[in-house]
Parts: sequence; C-alpha cells; structure tokens
Amino acid sequence: MKRSLLLPILLFSLFSCESSSEDSAQDEASNTHLVEFKIGNIYEDLPELKAASSFSSADSTLNQFGFLYYLVFDATGKFLHQIKQTKGDASFGLVSDQLKIGEYTAVLVSCTNEILISPNLTLLNSTKLRSTSNTGDIFYKKVSFNVTADGFSQPVLLERIIGCVEMRITDRIADNVAKIEFAIENEMQFFNVNTNQVETTTIEFRSTSAELTSSNRNTFKLNLLILNDQVPLIATVKLFDSSNGVIKAKKITGIQNVRRKKTILLGKMSDFLSGGFSVGYDDAWSPDSTIINF
Repeated sequence: MKRSLLLPILLFSLFSCESSSEDSAQDEASNTHLVEFKIGNIYEDLPELKAASSFSSADSTLNQFGFLYYLVFDATGKFLHQIKQTKGDASFGLVSDQLKIGEYTAVLVSCTNEILISPNLTLLNSTKLRSTSNTGDIFYKKVSFNVTADGFSQPVLLERIIGCVEMRITDRIADNVAKIEFAIENEMQFFNVNTNQVETTTIEFRSTSAELTSSNRNTFKLNLLILNDQVPLIATVKLFDSSNGVIKAKKITGIQNVRRKKTILLGKMSDFLSGGFSVGYDDAWSPDSTIINF
C-alpha cells in the first residue's frame, strides 16, 4: 500500500519541479534589464564657425551639443522606441533604457541643434536623419549589443559624419566690398543610419555671408558644415557693394567634401579677376591634409 502511494507522490514532485523551472525561465524572458550608454568626449574638435556656437578644445560633448538621440531596434531590425535628451536635462549624455534579454541595435546621434528623424519609424534599414542648415555639427554611432540577465552598460565615442568647407581670402579686401557671400551647391539632406551613408537623392543649396568690417577686411573666412561626401560640390563666392550689387562672383567646381575634415578654399582679391582658388584639407580636423586654389 505504501509503495502504491509513493509513485504518484514522486511523479507529482517531478512535474512540479519542471513546471517551476519553465515558469522561472518564462519570467526571466519577460523581465527587462537596465541598459546604459555613456557618451564620452567627441572624436574631434569643433571648428570655429560663423553663425554657430564655437567651443574650446577642452570642452566635452555635454558642453558642445544641444541634443542627443537614442533609437533602439530589435534583432530583426524592427524599431522599438527612442529617447531624446536636451542639454538642460540632468542626465544629458547618459542614456538609460530597460530591455528584455536579447540582441539589439542602438543608434546614437548628437548634434548642435535639432535634427529631423524619419517620421514613421519602422525598420532600421529605412531609418534616416535629415540635416538642415540649422542642424550644425553631427556625430553618430551604430552599436550592436546583447542584453543578458546582468543588463548592459557601455561607454560610447561618437564620430563626426560631416565635413567643413571653408573659404579664405588671404590678402586685404578692397574698400568698395561691403559684403561677401559663400554658397555651396550639391549638398545632400539625408543620412541612412543603417548603412552609414549619405543618400544622393535630394540636392540642396547652402549659403552664408558676412559684412566687411575693420576686423575682418585683412583676414576673411566663411565656412559651411556639409553632409554630402559622395558627389563633388560647387562653391560660389560673391562680392557685394554697399548697395547690395554684385561686384564680382567666382565659381569653384569639383570640390570633394571629406567626412571629419575641413576643406579649405584659398584665394586672393586678384584671383577674382584671374586664376582660381586653391583647395586643401585642414589638419585641425584630421591628420591628413589637402589644399585647393581658386
């Protein structure tokens, strides 16, 4: 009689243990765990830019940027959610999330001013950033990571995805010149966060200008931050008189913008009547250099 009762008790205990193990595994799979990304100092210094904030080389990302975006996608590339931080946030630069155990891809973007992100976020491979003339400097990183029961934490160093095209006039500018305009054709608006590439489907025109004063008439420069590193650029420099009439204009073609580098167009007043500007890359952004004359 005792033996006949013992077997059912043992079987019941066995199934109870298996059920408890399965429930525990299911609970663990449904739990979320802490995920943290700490944004470190930027990869390169910002240039001194007209009509944009400039910062010392000692500053960190937290001081130099106004916005930080975090987008997260699951293992299939499906968009899950995003976090947007602004410079005034107490946690600016430290992204905290809660995710289940599994594989994910995070996209982190930091910029001087706001950047536009695909309005209907669905999949990683179709997610784009849209740069405008007001966006300023842009840094980016795509990170693949695995969340375990211990969570996930990682410092991240963002990398610049734009270049800077700067025009310099190296001799004294004539007194009849009241304003100079610097414009770039063939700028691109869209950047695919999955491929880390500029999309060449939309072409845009960017420009900036400055009045001539006693402080800049002897050494003059203007620059623009440019996203397009695929299609050669066309630059136009225009000199205006005090009535806003064009005194002289010069076009420089075949300029290749390089990511993380400053392309410099060097010219003199006499170059507006004869030869061309020289073009090069400034070491202040990246160790390699190139120069172009106009």
